[in-house]
Amino acid sequence: MNKAVCSFFDGSLIVEGREDAVEKVDYSFKRLEENLGSGEVNKAILQMMEYRDGKRRTFDFVLDLKVTDFRKQVFVELMKVEFGHTVSYGELSRRIGNPKGARAIGNAMNNNPCMIVVPCHRVIGTNGSLVGFAGGLELKQQLLDLER
Repeated sequence: MNKAVCSFFDGSLIVEGREDAVEKVDYSFKRLEENLGSGEVNKAILQMMEYRDGKRRTFDFVLDLKVTDFRKQVFVELMKVEFGHTVSYGELSRRIGNPKGARAIGNAMNNNPCMIVVPCHRVIGTNGSLVGFAGGLELKQQLLDLER
């Protein structure tokens, strides 16, 4: 497994994968030693640093999501939500043709292996409130503020 780490807000972003594809992007609340990795992992960590620095809005490295077909459908639709925009769980469930699937959408978000790239931070409550995020609501707010 190829691994790269960069500082990200008050913690570190960790990118893992193979030479030819990224499989995981995670956040640690600890500051870890920076490492650039190699191959697509290196490409991803450099793009994540550009995103962090406000110089990138999209990602173009190879991503290999090892998830169920339903989660892949949710994540593909979520990746269509543009930088600086948000969507509710209900709206996202309607977009995938499952209007009563907001709870299933939430479960998929909770199991997102590639935070930020699959932008679950852009999913908000129907009333516009910040709800659920693996990195915590403070990080979610920081990501949304970065994208404004």
